[in-house]
Amino acid sequence: MNYTFDKNITVKKWEINIDTAEQYGCFEHNDTGHGGGLWFESNELVDYDGVFELPLSVIEGIELLGFNADYAKDDEDES
Repeated sequence: MNYTFDKNITVKKWEINIDTAEQYGCFEHNDTGHGGGLWFESNELVDYDGVFELPLSVIEGIELLGFNADYAKDDEDES
């Protein structure tokens, strides 16, 4: 599948790209090349791969692009 990444941002050394029509995105570290995929439903992050925990800079970038990234945040109220 070919994606048209119409939302793009770089936060620190992380590049984040999102195809809003397909509700899919990706992220990549500019120096190391490490990264992964991002899946959204109704502009809300519902899954990601490539890392155990999504880097805070990637979460920040997702939110700056207008998407909800609560799925990737730690729930401090969780027992």
